[in-house]
Amino acid sequence: MRLRLLALVASSLLMTTAACDSTSDEGPAPSPDAGTQGPGPTEGDVAPADRTACAGLTVAAGTYDWTVEHDGRTRAYRVHVPTGYDATKPTPVVFSFHGFGSNEVEQEALSAFSTLGDTEGFISVYPRGLNFPEIFGQGEPDSRGWNGVACCGPSQVANVDDVGFVDALLADLDTRVCTDPRRVFASGFSNGGFFSYRLACERAQRFAAIAPVAGMQGLADCAPSRPVPVLHFHGSDDPTILYGGGNNIPAGRPYPSAAESVRRFAERNGCTGPDQQTYQQGNATCVAATGCTPESASAVLCTVLGGKHSWPGQTAYNEDTADVNATQEMWRFFQARPRP
Repeated sequence: MRLRLLALVASSLLMTTAACDSTSDEGPAPSPDAGTQGPGPTEGDVAPADRTACAGLTVAAGTYDWTVEHDGRTRAYRVHVPTGYDATKPTPVVFSFHGFGSNEVEQEALSAFSTLGDTEGFISVYPRGLNFPEIFGQGEPDSRGWNGVACCGPSQVANVDDVGFVDALLADLDTRVCTDPRRVFASGFSNGGFFSYRLACERAQRFAAIAPVAGMQGLADCAPSRPVPVLHFHGSDDPTILYGGGNNIPAGRPYPSAAESVRRFAERNGCTGPDQQTYQQGNATCVAATGCTPESASAVLCTVLGGKHSWPGQTAYNEDTADVNATQEMWRFFQARPRP
């Protein structure tokens, strides 16, 4: 994301100016998707009914590219259904949101959830964000992203209802595969990490736990309807989304540090016990807040000392560490934390 972010600065600023420019005294012109967020950000935060079995579903194991209509647009997402999938049995689901300037295909390769899902028996979902041409009708096409409030790109600038898109995606997914409503999880890289935090804030009844990588809590007004466990990975030397927080995102907003993002969820989750080291190998250390309510609603920060803007365990991407595999650790974390 680092090089893409720098290359898209000019495009971001151009589109932001276009969205906000006005020659009248009535204030800035509305963005293309202004007003599409609905009456309230948590209106769709309703726990789905439990299920013990599914009937009439015919999708088999494999990788599929599907679409769903939302807000007058055709939105795309990729799904990997694992080897050994049983269409009658409720199956865990892991969402993985790509970073700004990336896409669902690259995120599948970066996260390697599809490979792990084949072994562990969960469905992997890779949604596709919108880009400048799809929102503004012009601009750099290699600019897909999510409305993470503080970050990033055209969806954030135009206030796109990406949370509503996820609602529509979940409803569509349920018509195709047998999902377990209590075991739906969200992860994401960079801008996708910001968006994972937003889903924890606004869709706590839909997502059992989240695991952001190199992305912060960008939503200041965050009031989850229940305690949401968080597992956050971040490199201490990340030059793009700064470990210590900052205000360096083109057309974005200030964002907190990795430690503060996790601390806020520890506080919301009622964690009153001492911090406890849960993992340490080489340059990777994970520290968890304890004494949470319930205890499983822990908030964990995994720091890669000297790490850059990368996905821990993917050593070929931004020279990251081999001392912790984020994908494997996320799944261990998720397995132990179904929605109550």
